[in-house]
Amino acid sequence: MKIKLATVALGLVAAVSANAAVCNAPITPNATDAAKKLYSFIANNYGTKTISGVMTGNMDGASDKVKEHEDVVAVYTAGGKYPALVGFDFLFATGKDSKGSWQRSYTNKTLALAEDLWNQGGIPAFTWHWKDPSDSVEAFYASQNAAGYEDEEKTKPKPYTTFNFTKAFMPGTTTWDTLSTTYKQIVSDIDEIADIFLGLQEKGVAAVFRPLHELGGTWFWWSTQSGASFAALYKLVYERMVFKKGVHNLVWVWNPEKSVFTTTSWNPGSSYYDVASVDIYNKANDHQSNASAFSSMTTQFPGKILALSENGPIPDVTNMHNDNAVWSWWMPWYESWSSGFVSQTANSVWQQNLSSDKIITLDKMPGWASYSATVSGEACAVATETSKYDGNPNGAVETPNSQMKVTYKTLDKNGANIEFTTVPDLTGATTASVKITNNGTSPDDGVWIGLAFVRNGMADDGWTWEMSPSDGCWITTGATATCDFDITQYKDDDGVSHPTDLNNLFSVTLMVATVGFSGSVTFDNLVTDNGKVISSFDTDAELFKVAEQSKAVVTSIERVDDSGKPQAIQVRKTIRGQSSLTLQGNSLSFTTARSGNVSLDVFDLQGNRVTSLYKGALSAGTHQFSLSDMARGSYLVRAKGAGLSATKRIVIK
Repeated sequence: MKIKLATVALGLVAAVSANAAVCNAPITPNATDAAKKLYSFIANNYGTKTISGVMTGNMDGASDKVKEHEDVVAVYTAGGKYPALVGFDFLFATGKDSKGSWQRSYTNKTLALAEDLWNQGGIPAFTWHWKDPSDSVEAFYASQNAAGYEDEEKTKPKPYTTFNFTKAFMPGTTTWDTLSTTYKQIVSDIDEIADIFLGLQEKGVAAVFRPLHELGGTWFWWSTQSGASFAALYKLVYERMVFKKGVHNLVWVWNPEKSVFTTTSWNPGSSYYDVASVDIYNKANDHQSNASAFSSMTTQFPGKILALSENGPIPDVTNMHNDNAVWSWWMPWYESWSSGFVSQTANSVWQQNLSSDKIITLDKMPGWASYSATVSGEACAVATETSKYDGNPNGAVETPNSQMKVTYKTLDKNGANIEFTTVPDLTGATTASVKITNNGTSPDDGVWIGLAFVRNGMADDGWTWEMSPSDGCWITTGATATCDFDITQYKDDDGVSHPTDLNNLFSVTLMVATVGFSGSVTFDNLVTDNGKVISSFDTDAELFKVAEQSKAVVTSIERVDDSGKPQAIQVRKTIRGQSSLTLQGNSLSFTTARSGNVSLDVFDLQGNRVTSLYKGALSAGTHQFSLSDMARGSYLVRAKGAGLSATKRIVIK
């Protein structure tokens, strides 16, 4: 049962020394004594010594003695010593089949092994291949390409999930709707894992925990949405376990895929993790230090311990120190289940590394009973509780998500543009992301999509095309991906870079430019990394229009639900006690009990938007808007924002 999707190949660049100026205590407030000792040991050895590790897979026939487990034995057989860190997986702890006797036995065996390892002075390290929280399918992969097939002929597809955790957000936000079914499914699983850790905590056992791993990749369901959405999910896992459930015995690991090292939207903040790690699978017997990744991470995640949380062949100790790329630990994936990752390192290399005084094996561990938790350096910020778990103070209701479906005729070299002219002030944002599904076809089996803004030149005639410097987004036929675009700068016709006019934008354009492409593309939730909603596509008013030069090749733009069925504009229910709309003469009063971003729009009775009265941040209280410029008639006024929605029919005389 090999559950590794793909390898990562990184070339060597000039490496930098390990940043030993790490936090002097774990980021978890009120950490247990065991957690403090574990963090202290990892921090004190970081930069000078590397902790040896191995992942476990098969548990059939396993005893409760870690030195007898077949994957641990594989390392001992190859190198003559036992690894100090052993990885375990909550692979069967949650999910559709998790209540089965075999699945429960698997989880219980991992816990017994983790406890035995701790008692011997070792380090348990947990990963969670989180199965579909809705229990609709026994799967964590998010596409057929990721899940694969049972046979080489590809006639027996393995299951995959389309679970969309953003349905647990209030529309157009990353604020949790705690009454929604999706939210309840998510936190039920989180609580299940929290209870397991609490059992270890009661026994004085601490562990390393790497949730939502390989973030930024497209193969797991938790990483198919925007960076901001992922960060909200990671924070929910951390905050619910720590603040709601009382789990204080963990060293937290944040594990980005290399493509998002420099993309800040995926980062929940340094107060939410102790260690930043990466997974790198080189070819067998390639024992490079992976200095390129180490160097990049040292720059991007200053003050954090860096670890190689999954690998095939181990990085040679001499290479690591020569390149100043000394990982805190490495952990080859399991040998069992016919995976053979331990065997990707020759026995001679195993023996040379495990005998080095710069590699920590189980026999070199000091023993937790006698170890003192002291780390030099400064205290680092710890996370504070921001999530709300009980009831729903906003009174929100779960509403169906909509997407924008755009259908194209066969494109030529000119491609096709669609544009949206209601762009809020995006000051402070660095990236814009949008979830895209390619349901069309092309000779190249994919489609390229880019993003650009037009500066508003109404005041000074300074109309400017400001295209994202990102290389765009390539999406293969039938695939879904969340594309992140850098919106901090653009280049003029002479190649000179300028900051994007985020506070003065007239429109945003999505470009499709693949010769021979035809069919449809769906877009969902165009948002920025600082929470600004450009368009959620939940109403007809939020749909893009066809650019003039592209009207011959764009056949339709419509709003559809998650299954692709067209949706009509819907009047959303007023959320009691949160917002209200009243008309006095030609003045509209909007009252809200909370501050936040608000869109205030006027529609005719056929659902067509007539005008936008306001789009941006509003403080709590009552605000006045003039309707004196509007023609006589009946209209619908709709207020929509973070945690609120109100609609009122008005008549202007």
